[in-house]
Amino acid sequence: MSTLEVTAVWANDDAESSIKISRSCWEKILLGASYEQSAWAWYEGKRFSVLWEFSNKAISISGRDWAQYLIDEPVEQLIVTVSDS
Repeated sequence: MSTLEVTAVWANDDAESSIKISRSCWEKILLGASYEQSAWAWYEGKRFSVLWEFSNKAISISGRDWAQYLIDEPVEQLIVTVSDS
């Protein structure tokens, strides 16, 4: 079964983070399901721990080491690609 890689880009395209999820999980998220996953984000060559939180067809990504929202947008703003791994 293929998985999806979902990528968010912010800060004038200087920062990004990606997660891998199943196609069925993504379909539930598109319908408004809640889901969260820890991941890494990169900004100016540095790696940061972040938390992805989906709810009501929106994505919020916050810094795990600090109380800051990095992105808060509709899921349609994310980049979705199919991954074979």
